[in-house]
Amino acid sequence: MNKFIATGLAGMLGVVALTAAAEESSPHAFSGNVALSTDYVYRGQSQTGNNPAVSGGFDYTYSTGGFADAYLGTWASNINFGGSMELDWYGGLRGALGDTGLDWDVGFLYYQYPGQGQGDELDFVEGHVGLSYTFADVSTEPTVGFKVHWTPDWQTNADDGVYYDGNLGLTLPYDIGLAFHAGYQEVDDNATWGTPDWFEWNVYLSKAVGPFTLAVGYHDTDLSKGECFGGDNICDGRVMFKVSAGF
Repeated sequence: MNKFIATGLAGMLGVVALTAAAEESSPHAFSGNVALSTDYVYRGQSQTGNNPAVSGGFDYTYSTGGFADAYLGTWASNINFGGSMELDWYGGLRGALGDTGLDWDVGFLYYQYPGQGQGDELDFVEGHVGLSYTFADVSTEPTVGFKVHWTPDWQTNADDGVYYDGNLGLTLPYDIGLAFHAGYQEVDDNATWGTPDWFEWNVYLSKAVGPFTLAVGYHDTDLSKGECFGGDNICDGRVMFKVSAGF
């Protein structure tokens, strides 16, 4: 190797090192995700008529290095109503309360249904506040979380909506994830919406395999078939399979 080539390689390595250092110190972070699932279930109710769903999204985070980080994102999935597509826009602030293991999150989510019929009134905005705690000294590293979501105008002009959301996540041997979720949805105008207030829950097992995450879960609600939009079966219990990847 002659001196010219060695000098050139050293210069290129220096540029690469500087670029890597700049990327590591950058407050900006971008990520994406894509998933294929046997259904799209939202708060216990199928949004695809019990059929498969393809979904994906993009996220941006700005790290302040201080009390809070800002985040923005978008996510979309096929559905079987309101123009056949749901497009979500979200953002907020989140952070950790020192070294206590306690994290917080304050944000919003705008649900948009492009192509919906005139008068459907499906779009709505929902805000949330939440706390989560990780037990770092426990081998399964359990994380518990609770959020409250509120909207002044639930879908179909059904007035206020409040959703209470609790979660527990564990890491089992062989890096298998176990997640429990329970939620309760209140809607002010149940007659306009089509169901009484309802309780829903799910449990999931997941495992990363190469660049993919495989998950299997079970969803259910306390709504009978007669209470589910006049006899629909989209509120019934169901097994779900999902394959996802992040980039």
